[in-house]
Amino acid sequence: MKTGNSWLRTAAVVAAGIVLTVLVTSPAAHSKQKKKQVPTPTETVTPTATPTPDVHVWNFDQDKAGAVPEGWKPLEGDWQVIADPSAPSKPNTFGLPAGRLLKSLTNALEYYPMAIQTDPTEYSDFTLEAQFKSAGGRFDCSGGLIFRFVDDKNFYLLSAGCPSDYFALSRMTNGQIVPLKQNVVPTDKDTWYRLKVTVQGGHFMCYDDDKMIFDFDDSKIAKGKIGLWARDDSQAQFDDVKITLLAAGDSGAPAAPAASPSP
Repeated sequence: MKTGNSWLRTAAVVAAGIVLTVLVTSPAAHSKQKKKQVPTPTETVTPTATPTPDVHVWNFDQDKAGAVPEGWKPLEGDWQVIADPSAPSKPNTFGLPAGRLLKSLTNALEYYPMAIQTDPTEYSDFTLEAQFKSAGGRFDCSGGLIFRFVDDKNFYLLSAGCPSDYFALSRMTNGQIVPLKQNVVPTDKDTWYRLKVTVQGGHFMCYDDDKMIFDFDDSKIAKGKIGLWARDDSQAQFDDVKITLLAAGDSGAPAAPAASPSP
């Protein structure tokens, strides 16, 4: 019996050792690591860049009063920088002082002072705008924007003035003004107005103080320089002259409002 008991004790010890070995070498259930899920990266959408419009502005504020501003050349008339406390961008404007009565009379009231940009760039499609007023004039108080200027005898002109309260698009052809379109628009002395024309191909949209007065089609002159215009003894003054070049397909007109969704 002692031998049997010893065998049983030996077997029990061996069995206990096997169980202990299994418990020690086996990892605990909670220690098993799951494979970490790597999130799929979200593709970053790069927004399409909006092209920056090519814009040139002349406000004459860094130019000396009484002088011709840099980048401009008078073709006719005593154009100069004029200090004006009412200027939309203070302190200067570019225009004509009082005078030219005799010159107006000797030209039978068909005298046209002009100043042109000296930059040789010829523009085709663009929006041209400027602040304009006439401080006076015994015979006339008109002023305007010259565009697609080829020479002093061939260009387009958007003009406005008094005493006849007109707003007109014209073409100078071989030295003769050809009226294209004209409306009656009240125009007073010593009042600032914003003249603007958008030109694309043979289509012109003409604005007074951001209100479109009319549009017109004409394709006689395809491109040219820009300038400023007055008539007879008008004391025309200009400020914030700006040209914005149009990209292909850009009409330059304000975008139409989106249509309301159907109910």
